[in-house]
Amino acid sequence: MTSTDANHRAAGTIKRALNVLREATAAKEKAQSRGVALALWDLRPWCPDDWLVAFWEAAGSDHDIGRSQGLHAAYNGIVRQLRIRGGVLES
Repeated sequence: MTSTDANHRAAGTIKRALNVLREATAAKEKAQSRGVALALWDLRPWCPDDWLVAFWEAAGSDHDIGRSQGLHAAYNGIVRQLRIRGGVLES
């Protein structure tokens, strides 16, 4: 059931999007997928596009170590921006 409170709906959307991105950071292969693209799109109201683009570009890297480092750095940046801007209601 969907909450009628806009803040709770937004928090649920953010948490689901972050779960998708967290799973992508753990992937051993390229992580550019529709699910990742949708998660990044859903985070646009709360996070600057630079971080989202950085995550997407890192997800498509051919270099395993660089992809892992890029995904983790971008993920941490996204989480930080969400906390700064009030998107993440609880840790």
